[in-house]
Amino acid sequence: MEFGVMLLHSENKNNDPDLDKKCKAFLDRIGQEMGASLAFLDEAAFLRQGFPCFFIGSGGSESWFLSVSRKMKGPYYLLTTDNQNSLAAAMEILAYLQANGEKGEILHGSPSHIAKDLRNIYLAHSAKARLSNMRLGVIGDAVERIASLETPEAVRHACGAELVSIPTEELFAEIRLGGYPMTEGVRALLEKGYDTAEMDKALAVYGALRRLCDRHRLNALTVRCFELLKPFQTTGCAALALLNAEGIPAACEGDIKSMVSMAVLWALTGQPGFMANPSRLDPERNEVVFAHCTLPLSMPVCCSLTTHFESGLGVALAGELPLGPCTVFKTQADFSRYYAASGTILENLHECNLCRTQIRVHLPDGTDYFTKNPIANHQHICCGDHVELIRRFYDLF
Repeated sequence: MEFGVMLLHSENKNNDPDLDKKCKAFLDRIGQEMGASLAFLDEAAFLRQGFPCFFIGSGGSESWFLSVSRKMKGPYYLLTTDNQNSLAAAMEILAYLQANGEKGEILHGSPSHIAKDLRNIYLAHSAKARLSNMRLGVIGDAVERIASLETPEAVRHACGAELVSIPTEELFAEIRLGGYPMTEGVRALLEKGYDTAEMDKALAVYGALRRLCDRHRLNALTVRCFELLKPFQTTGCAALALLNAEGIPAACEGDIKSMVSMAVLWALTGQPGFMANPSRLDPERNEVVFAHCTLPLSMPVCCSLTTHFESGLGVALAGELPLGPCTVFKTQADFSRYYAASGTILENLHECNLCRTQIRVHLPDGTDYFTKNPIANHQHICCGDHVELIRRFYDLF
């Protein structure tokens, strides 16, 4: 991680000729805590970078802040020290921002305390920039996902990403063409020795989706996979598992909200998400069982191949996820609302009446969200606690 901030101070540096060196030493300590390389940038480089974090080196820097901040968008972050009236100047700036309807925040404390906040803030800004350049493919129209449809205009207005509509017939033509790249993930699936004919059909779907990604320059996709059952007697479970492991967020059932949610998780954490149905709740224990027939091939500690639960066709994944901290997440595609909860994966289940990959998760904040105000059906689980990072991301909207 490497980025810069802009150092602001009074014209006479409060009569301290070593002020710049002292500020740089403090910044270096923050960088060490972050494992990052931080630098002071001049105004031109700072504006090109576009990350609005200012190091308030001393009192008397308020006017300088105003002259630069007017050239970029907030929220604005004010990094402060415990000397030279740095905090006092930052408070004056923040009060001005809030009085004028702008967002801002003072970062103050020990280098380790500041480093934790600054890392999440920078990752959130970087994720927003990545999302704004994404092309998100919608393959087929999933009319049955009545709470999961979004217009291209809503998504573009929210984050700048472009929804690209691709007719199912184009996917079908690619599947009939056949062929797929022999990637590391494909070799891993083939080595499991599953039925050769079924694997060929499932991997033809993977090859078709990869070619559509290349042709339409897609960074993520969702596909109405149930449309594959009748003409091809297979599903998209294996294909989506491979794509997600390769860094192409891929949602099933034509679910646009899920595709956007998976793209957000990937942009923020670099991790794929397990797209799953909440299948059973235990409100007294604050537990949820999540299940689905596909998951990113890179997520499970072990996995076996079987059929798709609802149809008995295709190649689905029955995986076991690592136990421990996790995050459950879902967003509206227009970013008007999101759900993010810290949880713990307690157990991998193997029940015959649920989709093939099944996990039991404890959510300390309870299960009311699922029964009172859910964002559609599918939810997304990734390893680790990323709730604060997600919160930082949504502060930008």
